[in-house]
Amino acid sequence: MNFSDMKIQAINAVKWYFNRNWNIEDMMNSDEIPDEVLRTLKKVYLTLLCAMLCSTFGSFMHLISVAGGKFTVLSYVASLIWIYFTPPGRLNVRFLLLMLVAYSFGASVSAFTNYIFKVEQCYVLGLLAGITIGIGNFLLRAFLSSERSYIYIGTLRHCDVLIISAIAFTLLDVHSALYMITIHIVQILFLGYLVIYSQEILYNANIGHINLVNCTFTVFFHLPGIVIHAARLYLQGAEIEQHEHN
Repeated sequence: MNFSDMKIQAINAVKWYFNRNWNIEDMMNSDEIPDEVLRTLKKVYLTLLCAMLCSTFGSFMHLISVAGGKFTVLSYVASLIWIYFTPPGRLNVRFLLLMLVAYSFGASVSAFTNYIFKVEQCYVLGLLAGITIGIGNFLLRAFLSSERSYIYIGTLRHCDVLIISAIAFTLLDVHSALYMITIHIVQILFLGYLVIYSQEILYNANIGHINLVNCTFTVFFHLPGIVIHAARLYLQGAEIEQHEHN
């Protein structure tokens, strides 16, 4: 299975997960996004950016040993429960709770990554900071233009910068370079996923109101399911190709 087939299967996996009637041409055309829909997209990007800033700040506070530990883990769980029982109409309360969830997550996630994957805190901070900058790039381009292709292609240029910086890290020791290259690959995959999810946001904005807090959670909570489904499709395709070859 070549890279082109893998890319098509990955895109189809995301489309199947959301089950919508749009294609790659809809994503990359130069049509202008309607003003009302564009305002919704900006609000979603802004909410995502605020959440990622809080996560990055929480990770930084944990790096300098000011935050982290059992308290932030409990705060993360308690905030999630609080949001769940908060009525959708109380947008300000839900937004503030979302920021608390994001901060507590950033301050706590390194404890799990270090225990499970032996990844140091500084690399987790770099991962969160890179994703934050990428989302900021989305928001900036949404303010500069209403053409969806301009917004999305700008992300590809940002990914090019990540690739170049990953190559630069190969000048360091092998251990550090491997971690940084892995981090940049994860960042690029997440931003690619966000490009596709942006099309889902536009689709939903055209047919009704979008809850910004729920949309932010959806961005992150749907991702594991999409990754698993994409991996399953890839493995099935590899097995079919192997049977045909035999």
